[in-house]
Amino acid sequence: MASAQNQDRALSWELEDIERKFWLKGGKQTNVSPLLSFVFGLVFVAAFYGILSLFPHAYFAKIWRELGWVPYAIALTFFWGLAVILIKWRKLVLQRRALDVRVVPLDYGFVLSPQSADQILEKLYKSVHDPERFMLFNRILRALSNLKNMGRVSDVEVIIRAQSDMDHNVLDSSYTILKGMIWSMPVLGFIGTVLGLSVAIGGFGSVLAAGGEMSELRDSLRGVVGGLSVAFGTTFEGLITTLILQIVLSFFRKAEEEFHESCDDYCHRYIVSKLRLVPNQAERES
Repeated sequence: MASAQNQDRALSWELEDIERKFWLKGGKQTNVSPLLSFVFGLVFVAAFYGILSLFPHAYFAKIWRELGWVPYAIALTFFWGLAVILIKWRKLVLQRRALDVRVVPLDYGFVLSPQSADQILEKLYKSVHDPERFMLFNRILRALSNLKNMGRVSDVEVIIRAQSDMDHNVLDSSYTILKGMIWSMPVLGFIGTVLGLSVAIGGFGSVLAAGGEMSELRDSLRGVVGGLSVAFGTTFEGLITTLILQIVLSFFRKAEEEFHESCDDYCHRYIVSKLRLVPNQAERES
């Protein structure tokens, strides 16, 4: 019965959040579960190397498959980061749908007061399941609950502004894992550089010490060149994946910040601008 009621509502976080669809505890707002994103990252890595295996002699495939363990670590980190952004994007799409739900009447003459707050709250709970899971509706719930319980419209805008600041803090914290990934990929590339140069320098020392015929020197130099290939190849992989992930992250973060601004505008237009003092309340506040 409860499930049927949820189906009739315009929005249901419990039914539509991507993490809940995988039976995981959904993160707050657009926060992402590390477990689900890691699993998606593994799937993407497997698909990536599956495609590379179709072109075994291509240079691009070789630098990802034949330079030791570092390229695999870079690829996993990169696709894990992309998985985080993909899941955040799905969660943002769900959060943005809240902007299309009108819980406050559009009538110009409508006045939002402690008496009419009950009407808005009732409509909100009928339209949305778990409204506190939606950033926009959570702001409205906190504001109207204060207005209904305390009857002071002067505090509502302060509460909405404070909740907006808290939401921005949540936004910043949701990018902590991604920032760590972006930091780690060039570091992994430089680790590969050090390993490759170590092999190359060690091999070059052996060549100089061995002397011998020219053919023997050529064979020894192949190991030196192989070490340099690892050094420069892993550096390239670390830098290019960092660049791509940073660009994708910048575009997504801009979209998420625009959503936060849309929530601010919604609250100002449909909540703050509708607040009015009623006669009894004006007497209490005076």
